[in-house]
Amino acid sequence: MISSLMRSVGCGRKCSRIAGSRIAGWMTGAAMVLAVVLSSPRAQAMQLTSTQKQEMKQHYEKATRAYDVQKYAEAVDEYQKAYEIGGDPAMLYNVAQSYRLNDQLGEALRFYRRYLQRSPNARNREDVERKIADLDKVVEERRKVAAAAAAAAPPAVVAPVAPVPPPSSETPAPVEGGGGGQRIAGIVLASVGAAGLIAAAVTGKMAGDKADELTKASMNGGTFDPAVESSGKTLNTVAIVSAVVGGAAAITGAVLIVLSGGSPAEERRALVSPLIGGGITGATAVIRF
Repeated sequence: MISSLMRSVGCGRKCSRIAGSRIAGWMTGAAMVLAVVLSSPRAQAMQLTSTQKQEMKQHYEKATRAYDVQKYAEAVDEYQKAYEIGGDPAMLYNVAQSYRLNDQLGEALRFYRRYLQRSPNARNREDVERKIADLDKVVEERRKVAAAAAAAAPPAVVAPVAPVPPPSSETPAPVEGGGGGQRIAGIVLASVGAAGLIAAAVTGKMAGDKADELTKASMNGGTFDPAVESSGKTLNTVAIVSAVVGGAAAITGAVLIVLSGGSPAEERRALVSPLIGGGITGATAVIRF
């Protein structure tokens, strides 16, 4: 019918090819639209079996209960399982939230960005983008603090060892003490260490005040302020670094003061190094006389 119509208006084969290409284009476009619709989260949810829907619901409810009692690592695991079943982008957002509250900022950033990739038209896109910007700043601040701490931390100190004379039947003469410079250095280091410990106490108190402020706002139904959380975490990091550096400096100074005094020609050695990890901050010292 189409061919006879085109012949009647004088188009011939050329018009036939044009009409055929347009029809093929319309069919291709319709197929693409259908593919987008079928790949949407709602369509995927409709394709789930009743067993899969029930399993996804169980993982989601378990994750939410864990989230409510601040078991964020467990919440992450359960939200991920729910996402693996249903592919709902909202689960990616929940994973990011759990990582952020668990202070795993790198993982939180990764899942916030993945959420926006999977849900580019999300209603909370502006809020998520703001969270990403805030977390980027906190991560950069922590990187700078860690770099400064690594540069400022004193290396392990090994005090000079006095030479031991060879065995002799005669009583060895005492070695003259020459620890004046060593004593001065010890006093200076001990003073620096005391200042660092005081700074650690002050910044630790400030970090605690920030945490109390967030807790009161949450209990009173106030709005969560990411700037207060970021400031508190930065102050806490500074307090830890100050405690480590100050403790190491104080112990090193004390050791140098002890070793500066005159003593017989016996082997003396002191090893001091910062200590941090497992919830412990400070320094270790090993002195051998």
